[in-house]
Amino acid sequence: MKKLIVIVASLLVLLLVATACAPGTPEETTPKTTPANGVETTAKTEPAGKIGEGRTLVVGIWGSTQEDIARELIIPRFEEETGATVELILGGSSDRNALLYAELDNPSMDVVYLSMAQAEAADKAEVIQPPNPDGVPEFNNLYEPAQKSGGYGVSFMSVGLMYSTKEFQKAPSSWMVCWDEAYRGRVAPFVFPGTQGTAFLIMAARLHGGDENNIQPGIDAIAELKPIPMFASGIDELNLAFETGDVVLCPQIDGYVVTYKEAGGSVDFVVPEEGGILSMNCATIPKNAKNTDLAEIWINIHLGQEVQEAYAERLFYGPTSSTVVLDDELAGKVLYGLDQVKKLIVPDNELISEKQSEWAELWNTQIVD
Repeated sequence: MKKLIVIVASLLVLLLVATACAPGTPEETTPKTTPANGVETTAKTEPAGKIGEGRTLVVGIWGSTQEDIARELIIPRFEEETGATVELILGGSSDRNALLYAELDNPSMDVVYLSMAQAEAADKAEVIQPPNPDGVPEFNNLYEPAQKSGGYGVSFMSVGLMYSTKEFQKAPSSWMVCWDEAYRGRVAPFVFPGTQGTAFLIMAARLHGGDENNIQPGIDAIAELKPIPMFASGIDELNLAFETGDVVLCPQIDGYVVTYKEAGGSVDFVVPEEGGILSMNCATIPKNAKNTDLAEIWINIHLGQEVQEAYAERLFYGPTSSTVVLDDELAGKVLYGLDQVKKLIVPDNELISEKQSEWAELWNTQIVD
């Protein structure tokens, strides 16, 4: 009997030792806190916050359809992903470009949309950050011209000829049609400086024995178009002039022409045999931006399939990403694919920026006056 009691006692001791050494349950190991009221409570681990909580991304972009796309497709996804809010600063790229330089040490915007020439100049002046593929993975999918823009190329466009389908049964084959006597007084240059005005001046110079290094032949050639019915600036005003027949030819960006044609306008677009001028919109990040990480997320969303496709569908701007897929009908209406892009003339934008004031003086004194 004594032996049995000893054995049972030994087993109880071993059981107590094992229980003391065993790991506790999750409830037992959760840290506990004792607040001021003396009641012991269990501390809970909060989920990590999103990187943009309490922050605002400021984006300078064009209005109208581009604003609509940003509000519908970029902002909701961006805010959900980051927790940040977005403020859009709407207007033209000239004002945004000027602010890049004026606000170098303390920029008011985090993402600035510019033209190709403006982005290249800003990159050279080091007022914008160089592209960062680590922060913007979609950069790796961009066609080469969009990677070399200084920022992130977001849409391709071409400057060619807008022509009246009432006047032309088939598309003009050459830019030289603008100097055909039959159309004198009905060819409308765009204002200069500007994308279309600059492109037309360059083409006029090249067609008449000059180039960007010798622009005078272009100035003389455009002066020969007088009487000039209008120097186009507003899209609606130009479209009305085509409708009335006051204008039958004009240098224009492809997307604007297709948009008006789709709305019932009697116009079409062609890149003449001498070529068109490549134009591109770019997203850039100021050198000292306050929210670079958020800006990169925004741009990466812009370069994805959904947003690029929306730009093609609504604005007829060509996608800059090699991974974007468009259906055949839409692809036929926009600048789509590297083969088409390579057919266009890429002007010397650095030289153009240097010469712009000089050219504007020639334009104003020898063409406008």
